Amino acid sequence: MKTWFDSKLFQFFAGVVDVVWISLLWYISSLLIVTLGASSAAMYYTVHTRIFKNEGYLFPVYKKAFLDNFKKATVVWLICLLLDLFLVLDFFLARMAIDQGSALAVLYYPVLICIVIAVMCQLSIVAYQARFEDTIKGVLVKGSLIAVSNIGWLLFLTAFLFGLIYLCRYLIFLAVVAPAGYACLMRHVFEHIYKKRGWLIKP
Repeated sequence: MKTWFDSKLFQFFAGVVDVVWISLLWYISSLLIVTLGASSAAMYYTVHTRIFKNEGYLFPVYKKAFLDNFKKATVVWLICLLLDLFLVLDFFLARMAIDQGSALAVLYYPVLICIVIAVMCQLSIVAYQARFEDTIKGVLVKGSLIAVSNIGWLLFLTAFLFGLIYLCRYLIFLAVVAPAGYACLMRHVFEHIYKKRGWLIKP
C-alpha cells in the first residue's frame, strides 16, 4: 500500500528541500571565492546523485564530492578566474570608451561575445569535471569542446543564467533555490549531451 511518503507531492517537496539545502551548502563553501570551482562541481554531482538518482545522504555526498574535486577544481577555477577578470576589465574599458567616444569602443561587442563564450565553456567544464575523471588539461579542453559542439544548448543555459541572476536582484527569495535549481537544469542538458555521445557515465 502506498503511503504519503510515496506520493509524488511528497517527493516534490522533498526535492525542493534538497534544492534549498544544496544551495545553502554551495553558498557556504563558496565564501572563500577560490573554492567556487570545487563547490560548483560538488553541487552538480550532489544534484545528480541525490535529487535525480535518490542515492546517499545529502551532506555526505556533497562533502565527498567537494573534497574529491578540491585540488583539481581549484586549479581549473583559478585559470578560469584569471580569464574572467581579464574579460571583465576589457568590458568595462570598452564601456568607458563608448562614453568617451574613443575608438576603442569597437571592442565592446567582441569582448561581450568572448564573455558569453567563456561562460558557456565554464558551465560545461563544471559539469564535465563533476561527472568524469580526467586531467586538468582534459577537463579544460574536453569541457570547452563540449560547449562549442553544443552551442545551442549552451547559449540557452547561458541566457537562462543571466536571466536568473537578473531576477534574483528583484526577487531575493529566489536566491535560496537558484544555485541548485540551476544545477538541476544543467544536469538535464549535460546528461542528454553525454548520453547522446555514448559516453560511459560514472554513477
